Amino acid sequence: MKSELLSRSPLLALPLVALFLFLAVFLAILILTMKKRAPAYDAISRLPLDEDPAARPPRGEKDISKGEP
Repeated sequence: MKSELLSRSPLLALPLVALFLFLAVFLAILILTMKKRAPAYDAISRLPLDEDPAARPPRGEKDISKGEP
């Protein structure tokens, strides 16, 4: 009786819908990422290395981004 109820349940389709939705979004992001060429990532790749004096904290405040206690 329990197996009959479970086999006819419409809720069993929800995990499949979730799986296909996840795969569609994952593949879309993967394709968009791979579609860009290297020059598009050139400026982005140097962001962590660029020094911007305006981004520094004011004097007397700790810079938590460098792990200071």
